[in-house]
Parts: sequence; structure tokens; C-alpha cells
Amino acid sequence: MNPSNRTGRNATLVMVARPLMMLRGMCKVIAIAFAVNQVLTTVFTYAAQRIDTTLPHQTVWLFSCMTCGLLTLWLQADARRAFADARKQGFVKITEGKERALQIGADCPKRWLVILHVELNPAAFAAPAGNPPRPR
Repeated sequence: MNPSNRTGRNATLVMVARPLMMLRGMCKVIAIAFAVNQVLTTVFTYAAQRIDTTLPHQTVWLFSCMTCGLLTLWLQADARRAFADARKQGFVKITEGKERALQIGADCPKRWLVILHVELNPAAFAAPAGNPPRPR
């Protein structure tokens, strides 16, 4: 398969309603952030209580909130970078026709992050090819 067309026959065609895609993407981000946050908060609490047994609960709460927010931002930024890399390498292709469709190559590295980015930002692919979205 040539590098200019890596979306071959095993590509995934993404065509789902925009609000549903955004909800699905945000649910994935929240679930991953909460799961990782629980593990990190548990480790932090254990280590911090070894150092100081009178650790205030507000410290653990603050750590948990900050970790969850940072994990969410990191995951979205990583998905954005993975999508940009996949598009640059030819693993992502937008097909034109009656409706625009997005194809993601099955052999795409970090494919789940590319799909996550598409789910979080479906409006970027729904607009007609020649017309950028209008600012509101």
C-alpha cells in the first residue's frame, strides 16, 4: 500500500450524529480520567499519610480535583496530536460525495486516540469541503 493512500480496504467509515459522537467521546474521556484519578489519588493518599498522619482531607480532595482536570486536558491534547500525526502520515482520509465521510486506516498507530479526537470534534468534518464554518 502506498504512503499517500493508507486508508485501504480495512478502514473504518465514521458517520454518526454529531451530538451522539460528542457525548460518546466525552464519556470516554471522563471514564478514563476518573479511573486513572482513583488510582493516582489512592497512591498519593497512601504515600502522603506515610509522611504525615494528620494529612487534612482538603489536601487529598485538592489533589484529586487537579489530577482529574489535568488528565482530561492531557487526554484531549494527546488525541489532537495523534489525529494531526495520522492525517499527516495519510492514515486519515475525508471522502467527498453526497455527505462527507471520514476513513481511518486500520493500521493507524494510536488509532483509538484518533477516533477519540473525531468523536470530540465531529463538527470539523460535517461542514462542506469548500466552506469553512461561519463564526457566530
